[in-house]
Amino acid sequence: MKYDKELNKIILENIDEKYASFHSSLVPNTKIKGVTVPKLRKIAKNFAKYDDFLDNITLNNFESISVACYYIGYTTKDIENLKNRLNFILPYIDNWAICDTFVSSLKIIKKFKNEFLSVILKYLDSDSDFTVRFAIVCLLSYYIDENYIDDLFNRLIVLQNKNYYIDMAIAWFVSVSFIKCKEKTIKLLKSKKINKEVKNKSISKICDSFRVSKEDKEFVKTLRY
Repeated sequence: MKYDKELNKIILENIDEKYASFHSSLVPNTKIKGVTVPKLRKIAKNFAKYDDFLDNITLNNFESISVACYYIGYTTKDIENLKNRLNFILPYIDNWAICDTFVSSLKIIKKFKNEFLSVILKYLDSDSDFTVRFAIVCLLSYYIDENYIDDLFNRLIVLQNKNYYIDMAIAWFVSVSFIKCKEKTIKLLKSKKINKEVKNKSISKICDSFRVSKEDKEFVKTLRY
């Protein structure tokens, strides 16, 4: 492919073996060469001048898929283009690390927040666990407020026990919602709707947050199963 040789050369020049060993332990069953996220973002930004980059790259490893994701974040300007590019890239995402950092790159969602919500909600029905996780991380990153929270709780609760990485994303969502919509989140944590694993992980994440007061941390601990 047109850009493979250039991209592979740059990746090889930026390998950090210690980082590769550390990151591989966090992302099991994934072959990682060892290029840090800041460097991968910089590489993607260098390729942003090429409009045909996504059409001329082989996506066959952690680094190339990451670069493609960050490229999408840097170069996508309208919602239709974003929809098409997500449909292209999401089947390649098979781990939490690429999934989560990709979402953080999609600042464009803020610009088209209302229009894009229906697209994200459809991804919740995907057969791909990491596409579902992608949707949940998008929701916790861009949609947690009083206008959306009740509906989102209802949609996420039914996804419990589907997959470990989905459950962990739901717990992450709940921990963020505690900060932004505390009373409604407490009501959820007190209910029977949330299972033991997700509830306890949510509480752990709340207690790990620097944005939660000591008093609130002590309170949520009393809600553990």
